[in-house]
Amino acid sequence: MKNTIQRSFEIKDYRIPKTDFGDFWMTFETKEKLKTKITYVPENGGKFSALDVKSVVEEIISKSKYFKENLPENIKVEVLFKNLSEDCYNPTENTIPNFEFKEMDEISVLFYFIVDYYL
Repeated sequence: MKNTIQRSFEIKDYRIPKTDFGDFWMTFETKEKLKTKITYVPENGGKFSALDVKSVVEEIISKSKYFKENLPENIKVEVLFKNLSEDCYNPTENTIPNFEFKEMDEISVLFYFIVDYYL
């Protein structure tokens, strides 16, 4: 069935070098919408520098493109950087929200996998 979300990715697919998970969970909001919440924290404690935040955001954007490439065409991927912007990033549109990169304790992200249209 191509009109429901049947595939997710493994936890290792969400890993980013030099980070750990502070929080990780997945929830089906409906059979057509999967939400994955991840909080990335620095690997050795402390804080992310502004440059580290920029690097992690770039890795997350890269991962969202990978996810989109590996899903059926009718599954949309969106990413919300909860503590950086109120706008979602969509790898299909490739319009990156304006971010203010600053020192942060954690980077909280929501990945949404959504049935965009029916086949």
